[in-house]
Amino acid sequence: MHAARLVDGLHSISGVRLYCCRSMANHLPAIGMNLDGLEAADLGTMLDVDHHIATRTGLHCAPLAHGQLGTLDIHESVRFSIGPFNTAGRSGNRAWESRRQTG
Repeated sequence: MHAARLVDGLHSISGVRLYCCRSMANHLPAIGMNLDGLEAADLGTMLDVDHHIATRTGLHCAPLAHGQLGTLDIHESVRFSIGPFNTAGRSGNRAWESRRQTG
């Protein structure tokens, strides 16, 4: 449920490129994304330092998958991993609201 809210919120933001299914049904809640105009490492740092949102940036030990996604040429992606200890305010809403503030 939290992952679906995050995906819906991120889909509504101009410049966000998501690397996940539109529907989170039958999928793990790992959500990869990039934002036009920002390097993944810079976006991950902004989310962490400015908004206290933990993400992972880089190739995530899967360079072949990034080759398929086309993210090798744009220097990786930002990944959200939503789990049972996330709350709606700390996962979906907080992440996409922070993007609106930084854009």
